[in-house]
Amino acid sequence: MPAATPLRSEFHFGTTDLPHEFAHPPLIEAWLGVEFATPTDFTQVGVAEWRKRLGPEWSATWQPIGCAERHATSEAPAEYQLKHVMGDRAIRFAEHGFQFGWLGHDGSLYPRYEPIRDGFVATLDAVRDVLPGIDLPSRWSVCYLNRIPQGTVWSTPQDWSFFRLWQTNPLQKLKIESERFAGRWQFPLEAERGTLAIELLHEPEALELDVESLWLRLTAIGATDNDELSLFNGLDYGREMIVRAFNELVTPDAKDFWGVAPRKKSIAST
Repeated sequence: MPAATPLRSEFHFGTTDLPHEFAHPPLIEAWLGVEFATPTDFTQVGVAEWRKRLGPEWSATWQPIGCAERHATSEAPAEYQLKHVMGDRAIRFAEHGFQFGWLGHDGSLYPRYEPIRDGFVATLDAVRDVLPGIDLPSRWSVCYLNRIPQGTVWSTPQDWSFFRLWQTNPLQKLKIESERFAGRWQFPLEAERGTLAIELLHEPEALELDVESLWLRLTAIGATDNDELSLFNGLDYGREMIVRAFNELVTPDAKDFWGVAPRKKSIAST
C-alpha cells in the first residue's frame, strides 16, 4: 500500500456522526476515484516507474481483472490494474483518471475508510510526480460493492425484501421470474452535489465463486471545483452518503445478521 499518510495532499476529514457499523459486513470492495478533464494514457508510463514511485510492494506487471472483480463498476472497466502483493489493494487506471480500492474477495477484513483514503491520496501524489502536467481534478467517485451470498440473509427471491427497494415478484402476472434480475436506481444528492446510484444484480451462476449471490453496489459521483480540497470533501461526502443509504436500504433483521456494532471513532489524518 502507498504511504500510510498523505504526502503533499494535506487535508483533514470530519468526524461525522455516522450510523452504526457491522462486525462482519457484506462489503467486498471499496473504491475512491478521480477524473481529470483531459484524457491521459496512464499506461504510457512503464510499470517499473509506477512501482518505483508507489513502492516495491506493488506488482511489477499489469494485472488482469478477474471475473469476480468486474462487479466494481457498471461502466466498462479498465482491462488491467496494479495490485498490492498482499492482493487486497489495487489501482485501476482509465482514460480520464484512476481508482484506488480495497479488495476483500479472499476474505480479508475491511480496513475502514481512512486507510483507503490515505492510499488514494498517496496514489494521487504518485500520479503528480510521474505526470506533472496532469489537469486538476474534475470529478470524484466513491463505490462500495457488497456481495450477499445465498444462504445468508436470503435463500429464495422471496427473501429479497431485506432490500427495501425490492418488490417481491413485481412482474408475477406476466410470468416473468426474478432470475438474472438487475435493477438500478439513481437519486440526486443534496444541493446538486452529485448523484447516488444503487444497483442490485442477481447472479445465478457462481462464476469464480462457489454460490450464487446478490451484488449490491452503491456509487456516489460528483463534480469538483477543479481543486483538491473539493475533491477530498467530495470523497468524504460521498462515503457518508453511501454509509447512510446502506443503513436505510436494509431491514433490521439483515443488520442483525451482519452484527450491528457501535461505530469506532476515527483518527483524523494530518
